[in-house]
Amino acid sequence: MAIVTFLVMVPLLALIYGSFRTAAPGAEGEWTLRNYAALMSPGILRTMGITLVTGLLCSALCIVIGTAITLIVHRTDFRHGKLVTACVGLAFYFPSFILAMAWIIIGAPGGMWNTILGNWLGLEWLRIDIYSLMGIIFVMVLHQVPFVYLTMRGPIMGMDGIYEEAARVAGASPARVMGKVTLPLLSFSLLSSFILTFIITLEQFAIPALLGIPAQVNFLATQLYLLVRFSPTDYGLAAAVGLSLSAITGAAIWAQRRITKAGRLTTVTGKTSRLNPIKLGRWHWLASLFCFGFIALSLFLPMLILIYTSVIKWYNANPFAAAYTLQHYEAIFASASTMRAFTNTIIVSGVGAFLGVVLGLLTSYFTVRSTATRSSYLDFVATLPFGVPGIVLGLGLLWAYAYLPLPLYGTLLLIIVSFITRYLPYATETMSGQMVQIDKSLEEAAWVSGATKAQGVRRILLPLIAPSVQGAYFLMFMAFFREISSAILLYTSATAVVSISIWAFFEQANWGLASALSVIATLIIFVAMALITALFPAARRKN
Repeated sequence: MAIVTFLVMVPLLALIYGSFRTAAPGAEGEWTLRNYAALMSPGILRTMGITLVTGLLCSALCIVIGTAITLIVHRTDFRHGKLVTACVGLAFYFPSFILAMAWIIIGAPGGMWNTILGNWLGLEWLRIDIYSLMGIIFVMVLHQVPFVYLTMRGPIMGMDGIYEEAARVAGASPARVMGKVTLPLLSFSLLSSFILTFIITLEQFAIPALLGIPAQVNFLATQLYLLVRFSPTDYGLAAAVGLSLSAITGAAIWAQRRITKAGRLTTVTGKTSRLNPIKLGRWHWLASLFCFGFIALSLFLPMLILIYTSVIKWYNANPFAAAYTLQHYEAIFASASTMRAFTNTIIVSGVGAFLGVVLGLLTSYFTVRSTATRSSYLDFVATLPFGVPGIVLGLGLLWAYAYLPLPLYGTLLLIIVSFITRYLPYATETMSGQMVQIDKSLEEAAWVSGATKAQGVRRILLPLIAPSVQGAYFLMFMAFFREISSAILLYTSATAVVSISIWAFFEQANWGLASALSVIATLIIFVAMALITALFPAARRKN
C-alpha cells in the first residue's frame, strides 16, 4: 500500500503543487492562480475543443471500422479470419510514433504519394497533406482500430447464437438481424470500447506531436510538451493543462466503469447454440478488400516505406533512381549512444516489467482477497494511472523529484518508476480478473492442512493464475518497449531508450537513421512477442 501510494500519489500531488507556482521545478517562485486563469484563454480553450472533438470523431470511426472487421471475421464465412487476426494483432503492437513517421514519409507535401501522383502523373487533385487535422485523425484511426478489434472480439465470439437464430427463424434478413439483434446485444460492449478508445485518443502524444506541431494544430498533450520543451517555458501552466487533461480522462474512465458494472446484457447462457455463419457470397471480395485494405494501410505499407527509406542514401521517391546502401544500419550499430539506448530499453522492459508484475501481483492479492476497508483504497489508488496520460505523469515526476531528497533524476531508475506507475493497472487488471474467479476455499484447505499463508499462495494460487501472471508480464514488456510519452520529459543522454532515439533522429530530419532504427525496433518487438508467447503458452491462451 505504501509503495503504490508513493508511486501514484507523489507525481499527482507534485503536479497539483506545480500548478499553483510561478517558477519551474526546483526554482524559487510564488503562489498563484494565474495558471488556472490561463486555462480560460482563447488559445487553450480552442486546443481543448480540438482535443475533445477529435477524440469523439476518432473513437466513432474506430468503433465502426473495428467492429465491422470483427463481425466479418467472426460472424461470417470469411475464409481468411486467422490471417486477419494475426495481422491486426501485429498492427496493435506497431508503435504509434513509428506509424506517424511512416505516414509523414508517405503523405508530407514532398512525400512519396504527392511526388508520384502530383509531380509525375499530374493528378494534382489527389494530393494530400498529412500535416493537418484530417491527417492526424487518419493516422490515429489506423493506430487504434486494432484496439477496438481486440476488445470487441471476446464479446462477439462469446455471444450465444440462439438470439440471432430466433430472429432468422422469424424471417429476418441477415442485415435486419444485425441491426435489431446483434448490435443491440453488443451495445454495452460497444459503448465501453468507445469510451476506452476516446481515452486513448486524449492520451495520445506521438501522433499529434509529429503531425500537429508542424501544422500548428495543438492538442492538450502537445500543448503541455510545447510549454515545457520550448522557450518561453511555463511549467505552471503545463501542470494546469496536465491536470485538466487528467480530469477529462478520469471522468471518461469513471463513466466506462459505471457502464461495465451497471449495464450488462446476458449474451452467454447455459444452453449453447452455435450460429451458422452469414454467407458472404459475391460480397466476399468486398470483405477481403475492406479487411486487407486496412491492414495494408496500418501495417504493411508503413513497414515497406520505412524499410525502403532505411536502405537509400538520401530520400528519393523513385525507387528505380534511388542509391541503395546499408550505411544507416552500419551507423546505428557503430553508434555508442544508440547501442546504449538498446541496452537501456532491454533493462527497462525486462527488469521494469518484472518489478511491475510483482507489485501488481501483491496489489491484486490484497485487493481481491482482503475484505478490509484499506483494500478498497488500494484498489482505487492502483487504478488511478488509467486516468493519467503518460506525458502528464512525466511532468508530475519532473516536479516531484526536483524537490524530493532522492537521487533519481537523470537516472534509468526514474524511467522505470514512470513506466511502472503508468502501466501498473495493466498488471492489476489482468491478474485480478482471474484471481477473483478462484474460490478462497482452495487456499483455506491448504491452511487447514498445515500450510502457511505464503505456502498457500505459492502452491495453490500462483499455479492457478499463472496464465494471467505471464499475460501481465507480456503486456507490460511490450508497453515498456514502445513507450515514449512518459519518458519524453524525463530522459537524459545517458538514459535515452530506443523510442527516444528514434524521436531524436526524426527531429533532426535524419529520415534514414530514424527509419533504420524503427525497422530494427519493430522487428525486436515482433520477435519478442513471438518468443514470449512461445515460452509462455499460457500467456498466449490468455490473450
